[in-house]
Amino acid sequence: MTYFIFTLGCQMNIFDSERIDAVLKSCGLKPVPEDQADLIVVNACSVRQSAVDRIYGKLRNWQGKKIIITGCILPHDKKKLAKKVNLIFDIKNLPKLPQFLSQIYSKNHHDIERDSISLPPLPITRYSLLRNKLKNKNEVFVPIMVGCDNFCTYCAVPYTRGREISRPEREIIAEVKALVKQGAKRIILLGQNVNNYGGNQRLVASDQRKSPFVTLLKKLSKLPGDFKISFLTSNPWNFPDELIELIAKEPKLSKEIHLPLQSGDDEVLKRMNRHYTTKEYLQLINDLQFRIHDLRLSTDIIVGFPGETKKAFENTVKLCKMAKFDKAYVAMYSPRPGTAAAKLYEDDVPYEEKKRRWQILNKMINKN
Repeated sequence: MTYFIFTLGCQMNIFDSERIDAVLKSCGLKPVPEDQADLIVVNACSVRQSAVDRIYGKLRNWQGKKIIITGCILPHDKKKLAKKVNLIFDIKNLPKLPQFLSQIYSKNHHDIERDSISLPPLPITRYSLLRNKLKNKNEVFVPIMVGCDNFCTYCAVPYTRGREISRPEREIIAEVKALVKQGAKRIILLGQNVNNYGGNQRLVASDQRKSPFVTLLKKLSKLPGDFKISFLTSNPWNFPDELIELIAKEPKLSKEIHLPLQSGDDEVLKRMNRHYTTKEYLQLINDLQFRIHDLRLSTDIIVGFPGETKKAFENTVKLCKMAKFDKAYVAMYSPRPGTAAAKLYEDDVPYEEKKRRWQILNKMINKN
């Protein structure tokens, strides 16, 4: 039997697709191009409506194939998609995938063919289970936590990935050590807010408490070998001074930092439930640029969020000019069912205006 994995979304989904690939190969299945596959596995993303729309667009081309879906899926999207596919399962239950496949391909699968199956979640200690051999030694993902406790009003992740759970430090260190022995050159630590690793501790620059994330980075940096460490994603309200100092001084830590802005207007940030002001964000940027030599800074920005007036957007443009980002991932706001923003705010910025604002920022920041 043959398969094709269709991946949407962030680096965590890319990593999960590697794990899915390893499970399917262990079952004796063969990866092939999309049009030749008997089985399609969709690693979905409900964070943006455009990603969900791509799934519906593909379904027309997959008639006659078995289709299963996993990944970040909101209940609203799961309910609609369950009518069109053979199976939807929680990525936490990936080790159960062989059992699911056996049920789908058995003669008596009629009762489950159109159902969404969810089993009790596996312990987080098995999150990196079944990693395949390294495909790309120059860039290897290592999740250090899953879920998110931030509940930004626009974001689906807390509803699709659940609350924050950190992996044990010893397990992460052992995995990185093994990957370096296999020749990994760049380790990318993954989490929705890696600075929260080890507990929901919002540490401001002046906070003297020890950050579990900084402690983890120090231990990883001491491992022997020729490799670099980077991480995704940080949030501006939880970037302690000791982390800045460590990045500045430790050769193994990458000087590339991704720090989501989302908006350069304080009122919009409040509506987004982002825990910082534009003044605080700029102060952090100034500290990073002053103390870290060869810093490369990237960010995320949402345009057209409910209530983003022309003046609010101009504030975002102004802040971006001051921050001098090297790269920005600019997205047009789309309401996600079940999120606070979808419930509380009218999607009042027309699509054409969102597109115009996207083009302005993309052209200004992503010149190359």
